[in-house]
Amino acid sequence: MTPARRASVLEALLITGAQRGDRPALTVLDRQGTAELSFGDLAHQACQVAARLTELGARGERVLLLCPTSPEYAAIFYGCMLAGAVPVPVFLPSAAHFTAAWPKILPIARDSGAAYAVTPGELPQAERLSALAGFRRCLHTADLLTGPAETGLALPAPDDLAFLQYTSGSTGQPKGVMVTQQGLLHNARAMGGALDADERTTTISWLPLYHDMGIIGALVSPLLWEAHVVLMPSQMFAARPTTWLRAISDYRGQLSYAPNFAYELCASKVTDAELAELDLSSWRRAVCGAEPIRAATIERFAATFAPTGLRLENLRPGYGMAEATLVISMGRWRGRAATTTEVAGRSYLRCGTPVADTTVRIVDLETGLPSAPGEVGEVWISSPSVAAGYWQRPEATAETFHARLPGHQERFLRTGDLGMISDGEIVLVGRHKDLIIINGVNHYPQDIEHTVEQAHPAVRPSMVAAFAAAAAEDQPQAEVAVVVAEVQSSLADDLNQVITDIRLAVAKEHDVRLDGVFLVEPRTIPKTTSGKIQRRASRDGVLAGEFPTLAAWNSPALAGIQLGEAVGA
Repeated sequence: MTPARRASVLEALLITGAQRGDRPALTVLDRQGTAELSFGDLAHQACQVAARLTELGARGERVLLLCPTSPEYAAIFYGCMLAGAVPVPVFLPSAAHFTAAWPKILPIARDSGAAYAVTPGELPQAERLSALAGFRRCLHTADLLTGPAETGLALPAPDDLAFLQYTSGSTGQPKGVMVTQQGLLHNARAMGGALDADERTTTISWLPLYHDMGIIGALVSPLLWEAHVVLMPSQMFAARPTTWLRAISDYRGQLSYAPNFAYELCASKVTDAELAELDLSSWRRAVCGAEPIRAATIERFAATFAPTGLRLENLRPGYGMAEATLVISMGRWRGRAATTTEVAGRSYLRCGTPVADTTVRIVDLETGLPSAPGEVGEVWISSPSVAAGYWQRPEATAETFHARLPGHQERFLRTGDLGMISDGEIVLVGRHKDLIIINGVNHYPQDIEHTVEQAHPAVRPSMVAAFAAAAAEDQPQAEVAVVVAEVQSSLADDLNQVITDIRLAVAKEHDVRLDGVFLVEPRTIPKTTSGKIQRRASRDGVLAGEFPTLAAWNSPALAGIQLGEAVGA
């Protein structure tokens, strides 16, 4: 039976493990060395995990995966599904940062109703989990990988939950997306078709496995194709970004995904000596996604690494979201570079054509009817990949997953993204809830953020949040535009001049008068797990005075401002 005919990603792993057990499945790189698993090893370990979880009565229960990137992670993920439990991937901080991370972990544990948590060892303050209603115990990784392997368990049905993917929360509180077995299988197949992937498509990734692009794009999907997966912890990438490119070079990687900032970071950090040692000629599918994708970044990355054999036409933007399981559209692989489309006088990259069996409609926000061709509206999709809804949130599920269009029988997923169709490809211009409307004119925050980044060298790339805030009651307009930006103060003699440069640049480029500019310390602005700026959280934080400001300016039009204690100029 070929991968295309298997009934689930779990069945695919078990069959490949039985029929092609010696084939390399997983290689994990870390500072201690290299660990490898064959498909036979991985299938056996998944069955061990399933046996232990079955013994504990975990069927139907949610299991937090508080695990680092490791060979065991894949076995535990598949083993949970085989046991009829529902894995819930969660961010695992370092021991030094665990106290600060509990406010992110506990809401997911509570919302999912988790009964178990799998951890690599003892967790600091683990009693916080034990205090939750319905929680039973923490299980150590080693405890699940001992004992007999269970081979007689029933495989899940297509409509069964595969796992809960908690959204990264770029526009609100994280919600548990119910990814089904059918949706997971369909999305992995569709991704393989869009990428023309097969067992030779060696995949390299540093993306965290608690994020959909990491767990689905870089692990589950390639394993369905029977391809070799090479993983490294995201901390290795953060410490030295070119470690990612070295792995692609060493393992002759053909496929790798990353957000825009990663491509930008590598282009700016690579040294001539590192460049001379890289061979990226095998990298034929370089996918950029998960945050606003900039043509300038892709072009700069391609130009920087052209001496390594990388070609511009091998870099492509992609579009996806957890609510659609992962991928919605993928750039065309036609031997030409990705193209742009003009929208309201600005250029936006096309994010490719919808993947197999996916219907996309652009819908007018006011009428609820399809927008005219070439007009911007909300992106709605219908696909077998669309998730079943949000865990225990029927109202939010109905609003987001059950949208209807006149003349269409199928239900649509409302993505919340604004875009249009150009030459059959999706063009994204922003998020509906993030729109900044000044004097009746729509402005997309990522455009303003890009202008702010270019206004002064002290502004940190990809660390700017632009948003609308309430105007004072005596003002004619309801909202004003505000920017908060992280700055490297050592690169600016006068932070007030930085503020002036930002105001002038935005006024010139967008004809927008900013009514608030706040300069904050590095690593202050909140971001999602995939690197997206959390604009609403940034707005709430800066207006409430929760961010220590290096320098700030606001006009009387900005209502209710409470400046935090200044820590700099």
